[in-house]
Amino acid sequence: MHQACCTRPVVAAAPLARPQGALCCTRAAQQHGRVVCKLNAPLRQQEPRWGAARAARRRLPRPPAAAAELPDLDALLEAGVPEIGGDLADVQAQQNAVFDDAGVVVHFRNDSRAMHALEHAAVVVDRSHWGRLRLAGEGRLAFLHGQSTANLTALSPGQGCDTVFVTPQGRCIDLATVYAQGSGALVLVSPGMATAVRQRLEKHLFPADKVQVSDVGPRTCMFSLLGPQADAVLRQLQAGDVAGAAYGSHTLLSFAGKPVIVAVGGGLPGTGYTLIADESVGADLWRIMTAQEGVEPMGTACWEMARVMAGRPAVGSELTDDYTALDAGLYGAVSLQKGCYVGQETLAKVHNLDAVRQQLWGLEMEAPCVVGDPVLAADGRQLGAITSYIDTPSGQHRALAYLKCRVEGRQVDLEGTAVSAGGSRGRVVLPPFLSRGFPAGEQEAAAPAAAPAPAAQDDAEAAARRAQKLAEMQARLAAYQATAQQQQQQQQGTE
Repeated sequence: MHQACCTRPVVAAAPLARPQGALCCTRAAQQHGRVVCKLNAPLRQQEPRWGAARAARRRLPRPPAAAAELPDLDALLEAGVPEIGGDLADVQAQQNAVFDDAGVVVHFRNDSRAMHALEHAAVVVDRSHWGRLRLAGEGRLAFLHGQSTANLTALSPGQGCDTVFVTPQGRCIDLATVYAQGSGALVLVSPGMATAVRQRLEKHLFPADKVQVSDVGPRTCMFSLLGPQADAVLRQLQAGDVAGAAYGSHTLLSFAGKPVIVAVGGGLPGTGYTLIADESVGADLWRIMTAQEGVEPMGTACWEMARVMAGRPAVGSELTDDYTALDAGLYGAVSLQKGCYVGQETLAKVHNLDAVRQQLWGLEMEAPCVVGDPVLAADGRQLGAITSYIDTPSGQHRALAYLKCRVEGRQVDLEGTAVSAGGSRGRVVLPPFLSRGFPAGEQEAAAPAAAPAPAAQDDAEAAARRAQKLAEMQARLAAYQATAQQQQQQQQGTE
């Protein structure tokens, strides 16, 4: 391991101050200037790419952020984009980051430490390559409500939830997170999906909707703080008020004079938070967060390991046109009570008829496999195929797969089932991200499926109805033929 990665200095946390509070940069302009200068002091040696004039401007104290200026994301969006290039990437490169062709951090040459910190301490993941769309206008939540699966009109400012964009047939497009704000709604989508989701939304927009959609991803950065010590790290940053709040809850704080959204939930199960900030403070915020004791930076390679172990479905692997949101185990993001929306009729029918025939499951394997390997039951029947696979630094072999979940017409619980794939033995597990039941408020809607008619009985009844219809048609045909024959005989007798 690179020595510098193990000996990075611990920098005092720059507080994420509440706009109306008495901490950090909101106390007074003079005090704010001292804090900013102290924060920027370690950064001054990293300024050769900016030029002297730009570096001098950067060292000037920023004015304090007044509470009235930070009602929600509007303040962030109205800020000008600074000409500082990729200084976040510069900071990450100093931490031994390895980037892919798109400039996304794959790893920091610390996969073992990062996975250990994710389980026992805390990690920070740069998710700035994920999409961020903002919807403005008085009809924003009602519009989103009709375009995705969750009950979004129930959200108040400061609340949020997951939702699924599906096709009219209920098939998966993307799993998203929506944050309801004072005058807008922020939608987080998967990497590479911002344009597709935006086009999908704009296709269904009418002037009467009074909604505008914009892509704010290029102007913002997004970091996830994950792990059992995430609460403690958040408190070190003086942003701990949101700790322990309900999933999707979020607040607006201030960092170096810029607004920062701090939301509960980091994209994976367990303790986690998402921070969304103006791009201009991304490098400073990343440096401060990763400098906290016990925190490791984590790249997309470890994120993918954690995703597969947690069971979060991904676009192109588990979220495709082949599977519904219920197949994908996303019951927690689906409402059947809220009324009409794109795909609602199909999802309700699938649920009420107990027609889910394949489900997303996790696999714990004894040896490596590859995506596409058939998953076989003990008797050799093919249950499905692997959609995602990872090896961990500790030698674990984990996979996700859609598996057939019906035997003789009845749905069965596959958890614990012995399977094989790619010549390796394994067993089926239910990862923590997936759900098989609706949220508490949806239990009433889910009641009709609590005691469904057995599929075999349904098939028998359908066969009986078909046989009855066939008999009736045959009887009518026989009567018609008899009448026609009688008329023909009468005509011949007359002649």
